[in-house]
Amino acid sequence: MIKQLRNSRWWLVALAAGWIVIVLTSLIGPSASAQPRAYTPKPPFEFVPVDQSLAPDIGLPPGSTPIFTETFGAGFSPVPSLDGSVPLWRVVVDPADTAGYYWGRVASGAYINTGWTAVTPIGGQPVLNPGVSAYPAGQRSWLLYGPLDLHTFAQVRLVFRYSLDAAAGDRLLWGATYDGNQVFGTWVEGQSGGWVTGTLQLDPNGFRNNLTYLAFGFEGAEDLAGLGAFIDDVKLIAQPLSTNYFPLVMGNYPPTPTPTPTATPIPALFSSTFNPGNNDLAVWGGRFDGVGSGSGGTYGYGQCLPGDCRHVTNPHGNPANSLRLYNTAYWVMVASSPNYITPADYELQVDVSPVVLYPRDKSCGESCPPDNLGNWYGIILNASSNTFGATPGQFNYNGQYYRFFFYNIDAVLPIGMALDRCNGGSCTRLGTSSVPSGLLNGLNLWDRVRIRRVGTTIQVYVNDVLILNRTDGTYLSGGKFGVFTFPSDGNATQYPPTGYEQQVDFDNIRVYNP
Repeated sequence: MIKQLRNSRWWLVALAAGWIVIVLTSLIGPSASAQPRAYTPKPPFEFVPVDQSLAPDIGLPPGSTPIFTETFGAGFSPVPSLDGSVPLWRVVVDPADTAGYYWGRVASGAYINTGWTAVTPIGGQPVLNPGVSAYPAGQRSWLLYGPLDLHTFAQVRLVFRYSLDAAAGDRLLWGATYDGNQVFGTWVEGQSGGWVTGTLQLDPNGFRNNLTYLAFGFEGAEDLAGLGAFIDDVKLIAQPLSTNYFPLVMGNYPPTPTPTPTATPIPALFSSTFNPGNNDLAVWGGRFDGVGSGSGGTYGYGQCLPGDCRHVTNPHGNPANSLRLYNTAYWVMVASSPNYITPADYELQVDVSPVVLYPRDKSCGESCPPDNLGNWYGIILNASSNTFGATPGQFNYNGQYYRFFFYNIDAVLPIGMALDRCNGGSCTRLGTSSVPSGLLNGLNLWDRVRIRRVGTTIQVYVNDVLILNRTDGTYLSGGKFGVFTFPSDGNATQYPPTGYEQQVDFDNIRVYNP
């Protein structure tokens, strides 16, 4: 409500100008003008995984700016105290910690100018060498930054890089606390396969009403299990709340139409377009020559080399380049991954275009294996850290993962789809579906697959049609993802399989918060 001005002279000036300033409390909420609540964090902290389906990552529109950065240079000096009102890096351990180390800066070696979980001994513990020494068992160590007053911002996002080399079940956690007891965030475990970007959209209701502490934690139970968790390039990006100016409506002036707002695109957590000028093909494997051969043929990544494939096709993408997997062998699964790790809940989108497919060879008759489904191609998700190695050629068929795929059996184009859960070379079929008429676009054309994983629910959409909706809680934590092709037998038109091949393109591979 606008209060009347007691001074009539100022009131006349305001009328003449025709403008008054109105703070939009209906948009920014009462918490934007109130001072945020202060508190002192106190371990042990309760880690609460963020459900992004309830708090979606809606992105930060133009005008957002970094308000805090940390590159772990020589000036990084955290204090072993949670007291005080000055924003500082702070280190603490939970009461359950038995390792006796604080987070700190790596001052030399391969991981110089990064943060590591066990730099500073507490008491008489031996000094460790980051990047060489294994992380100690029994760690429950935290690195916090705060308190931060963020109540004047509309949206805030944490972005950083991490490298994790740990045992399965040992976790790197990141989040924010708004009360000093609960840390709301996400986590990864095991192996990251190199440096990976981590993100978190902070809760506006939390940071507008309370002071905020950023929090990085490491829970390591195993001994001599790896190099541990490193973080770098921490950045907090925020969009300020706005003060808006409205003309004072006088007389019968017609109201100004409210413009239709332009939707802000949702940014992807990971995105691979394989377009000219980026390194996506190198990250995924792209052309990877000399992968090997098996069952009478060669297989690899990227465009077929001369002599590799009878059907050499020009590269095509959606719209530019793409990742192509090809296989002139059979009973050999070819897969590629960027070695990125998804959050626990996510949506994975992949554009898929079959280029060369053949129906299966049926000469085996009654002895044909039950999985003799012709040409398969599809997507791997929630894969364990050892499913994909450092190079595209290091795919472990016996790893732990889910796979969604198309198969054709005796047709050229796919006639079915399936979702499997695999471990140790054995797979359990969670669901199948026929291909509805008109669903797929055909050879050399693009279809979009969306796989949404929230809690124990796995939903698969093809060209925006829900195909499978299954509940399976076997692999709940985030994992690696990738794409694959697999010819389960020779083909019906060329047997023995001289020149047999399978070629499939993948493009616009993106991971979003659900």
